[in-house]
Amino acid sequence: MKKIFVSTFLGLCLTTHSASAKTVTDSLVANLSCDNLSVSSILLKVRPTAFSSANHMPIKNWAFSSGGIGLAACWGMSSTQRKLFYLLRLNESKAADFDLTRALDIVRGTSVGMMMMRADSAYPNDNDTQRLNETKLKEYSVIPLRENNIVTEWGRNTGLSFLDRMLKGKTYQIGNQQVYRGLRTEVERSQELHFYRPRNIGMGTGSGPRSAKENADSLKLMMFNMSSNRLPLINLRLNTTTQHIVIPKTFTKDDKGNVWIKAYDSNQPEKDQLIYYAANNGQFYSPQIMGSFVGDYSGTDYTHPLGVYVVDEEERGYIEQTLLKYYKGVCQK
Repeated sequence: MKKIFVSTFLGLCLTTHSASAKTVTDSLVANLSCDNLSVSSILLKVRPTAFSSANHMPIKNWAFSSGGIGLAACWGMSSTQRKLFYLLRLNESKAADFDLTRALDIVRGTSVGMMMMRADSAYPNDNDTQRLNETKLKEYSVIPLRENNIVTEWGRNTGLSFLDRMLKGKTYQIGNQQVYRGLRTEVERSQELHFYRPRNIGMGTGSGPRSAKENADSLKLMMFNMSSNRLPLINLRLNTTTQHIVIPKTFTKDDKGNVWIKAYDSNQPEKDQLIYYAANNGQFYSPQIMGSFVGDYSGTDYTHPLGVYVVDEEERGYIEQTLLKYYKGVCQK
C-alpha cells in the first residue's frame, strides 16, 4: 500500500445531450428513459466506457503518517475514484464553474466547519475556544464539467483543469483558523475516516486468506454488484499488515467456475489489473496487484492466496441516491 509509481492518462471525449423529451444521454448513461426512474434503471444504462481506465485519476497511491501510524492512501483513492466515475459529467457545454468546496467535501466525505468549545460554562467569555468540526455527507452532488476529461484545460479563460484546481486546492478561513484543503489532504482525511473504524477490526485478525465459504460469499456479492454496474470496493488481505483497497469493475467466468476480475488499482491506475478466483480451492489471487509485496515483480506467481472483503457498501448507496435525485431533476427540465 506504500508503493508510489508514475502514471499516464488517456483522454475520453463524450457528448452530452437529451436524446428526446423522455430520455437522457450524457457521459455516464446512454438513452436513459425518464419514465419510472429508479437506481436500477439508471445503472442499467451506464455506458460500457464510463468506468474505463481512461477515466482514472492519473495519480498514484502515496504513504503518509496519521496519529503515529504509517498509512497509504489507497482506500481514500479508491473511494474518490468511484465517486468521480459516477458523479463527474464531462463535455457539458453549459456547465458553470464547479464548486471547489463542494467537490473537496465529496472527496473527504464530510463538510468542514467550526465548533465553539467552552471549557468553563461559568465564565464562557474567558474560556471560549474553537475547533474544526466535520459533518458526514449522506448525499453528494453531480459535478458537471465543460472539459472532455478531468485533466485537460477546463476553459480558455482559466487554463486550469478540474484535476489541476483540485490539486491546487484553497486556503479557507474557518473560524479563527486558516485551513488548507486540496485533493491530497482530502484523500488522506478520507483514508483516515475509512481506516479508523471498529468495523475494520476483523480485517486485522487472522492471517491472509479466508475460508472458502467466506470467499464464495464475497465473490457472489461482487459479481452481483459488477453485473448491475454497482462498483464495489474490496480489501485484498495478503497478511495482517499488508492490505490494499481496489475497485472491481468487470469479470469473466469459465465453465469450471474460475473467475477473472478486472480492477482499478491506485498503485497502477494507467490500466486495470487482474484478480483471479480459483474454484477448486475457493481462494483469490492477484499477483498483478499484490505480487510486489512478496517479491513477485513479474505478476505471475499464483501461490499467495488473499482474503477478500467487500467494504463501503453504505457509501455506494449515497452515490446511488445522488444519481436518482440528479436524473429526476434533469427529466423535469
